[in-house]
Formats: sequence, C-alpha cells, structure tokens
Amino acid sequence: MSVFSSAWVDGKISNIDKLLSENSDRKFMFILDTNFAIMSRYYITEREQFNKYYANQINDFLNVINVIKNKASRIVYTLACEEASRSKLTGNIDVEKYKLMVECVGKVFDIDFRSDLISKNELIEEDVSISKTPILLRNGLFKEHTVITYTTLLKAFLFKQFDSRASKIKIKEMFHYLADEINVFSPTSMSFVIHYLGNEPSILKGVKPNLGIKEILNKLYAASIDMIMPTQASQLAELTDYQEVPLFITFDKGIKLLFDSLLIIDEHYLGEGTKVPKYSTMIFYSSGWKDKDIHELYGYAEQVQKANRKKVIDKDFELRRLNKLAGRLEQELLLKIETLNEKE
Repeated sequence: MSVFSSAWVDGKISNIDKLLSENSDRKFMFILDTNFAIMSRYYITEREQFNKYYANQINDFLNVINVIKNKASRIVYTLACEEASRSKLTGNIDVEKYKLMVECVGKVFDIDFRSDLISKNELIEEDVSISKTPILLRNGLFKEHTVITYTTLLKAFLFKQFDSRASKIKIKEMFHYLADEINVFSPTSMSFVIHYLGNEPSILKGVKPNLGIKEILNKLYAASIDMIMPTQASQLAELTDYQEVPLFITFDKGIKLLFDSLLIIDEHYLGEGTKVPKYSTMIFYSSGWKDKDIHELYGYAEQVQKANRKKVIDKDFELRRLNKLAGRLEQELLLKIETLNEKE
C-alpha cells in the first residue's frame, strides 16, 4: 500500500506491515484525510456507488482499515470529518453531515466516536464561490494556518499557469515571495514550490485554468488543507510528548509526495517554550531536477531565508494582511482567466 505517510519516517513508507513490526515497541496514531472520510461515508451508506466509483482503491481502503484496527493507539478523525462536511457553496460546516461522517468512520473501525463538533463553526455569510477569504480565518480546527498555505498555492498557481519564464527563475522568485510577502518560509512550502514549479505531475494534478475560477479555488482551498497536514500531524504528536508516531492516511499522490519529502530530524523549543519539530527535506527526481539543480535551489532558498527573517509582532494583524493578500491574488487569477477566455 502507498497510502501511509509520515515525516517521522525517512522517505516513503513502502511496506507498512514491516514498519509496524520493526517498531512494535512504539505507539502509532493514524490521522485520516478528508477523502478517507468521504470514502467511509459511501462505504457505509452507498456500497454499490462506493464499489463503482472507488473500484481501483477498494483493496487499499480495506487494508487501511485492517491495519488501523490492529495497530492504532489513536485515530484522528475530526480534521477529516470537519472539512468533508463543509459546504463548497457557503463555506459552513453542516453539523448533521458531520455527525453522519463521524458515524460512518466509526462504523468502518467498529468504534463509537464522539460526534459533537469540536470547532466553533462560526457562521459565514459572505459569498465563498469566487473567494475563499471568508473561510480562511474561521475554518475551525485548521485556524490561521490555511491562510498561509492558500496564499502560497495561489501565487504558485499563477506562476505555473501564466508565467512563461524558466522554472528555476520562477522558483527563485517564489522563494522571495514566501520570505518577503507571505513571511513564512517553511520546509513544506519550499518542497512544494520546487516540486510543483518543476515537472512533478502529481501535485495539483488536473488543476488548470480551463476549469473556471470557482472549481480552481475549490481545489486550491482543499489542497491548502492538505498542505498543512505535516504540521498538524507533528503538532498532534507533540501533544503526546512524541510518545505516539503520527501516520497520515491519504490517497492523494501529491500530498503523499510532500510528506515523503520531509523528515523530522530533531525537536527544539520556541521562545515561549513550545516544542516544535525540525525538518530536513528531499526533492525527488520525478520533478525533473538533477542533483546539481537541487543543490543550487536549496542553496538559494537558504540564502533568501537567512536574509529575510521578519519577526511578527501582531499576529492578528499579520493574518488579516495575508487574508487581504489572498484576496488580491484571487482577483488577479480571475482577471487572467477572463482574459484567457476572451482570447479563445
């Protein structure tokens, strides 16, 4: 199976049974992604549709259930069920749908999970069909992290689809954008940029300008949730004082590649005493880069990061600033798509 990922494992998890047997003294928490929650709902409520739509993934799905049943010290389902219950039209979480999602996930594991919504679920009244900014600062368990990843994805998408310059030039400019404008230069974002603006086919697969603005933004928002999962998984492990190794379940090859690109090599403390993981990163050759290119891009990223470290004084102001930046990027994307349609 190729659906298990973890930044606590060096590279890809090629054999989950071997990994678990070789670490029989460790505890494992399994973190489900949104698609697994959706699959679980279909599996329980519409088995015929499940067998038809997920025909190529049935065996992996059933094997995942078996592995988790036998090895899980904890199953983290709330992150997946919340986003799987969020309306694409209104941005709000449907509480009844959330309860159904939790019930179905519980049934596949034969566990009675709590179905009360953890998030505040603030009511969103603005139109979210052509802008996701109303959701970003109010999206429950993911809090402010999504505004960072969503803004990163928007800018990278604009570079990828509407900028004809060489990939290296775009990547280096994107590094500056991360440092100067987004003010967050994380290992996850660096890995994403190098892979996506290279030739890695699995990241944002099928997300093209011809989809139209609404569908593009839906997919970029969903991808922004996926992109913060390495951080979410690591923070959940920190809550157990790193006694439980987080394993993320995803059928998405793009987010799995990002997980496989990261390796936790150490933990250190922030100024306020919070323990956070320290990552190393790797770039796979599927992105089209040779060793020389990878060393060049890594070196450039380090230079940019060291030269542009800014301390955030007012966190709320910074998040509002990023939300406005995301809105401007959405408008830029909308204009480019309209111009493209006019030419056709």
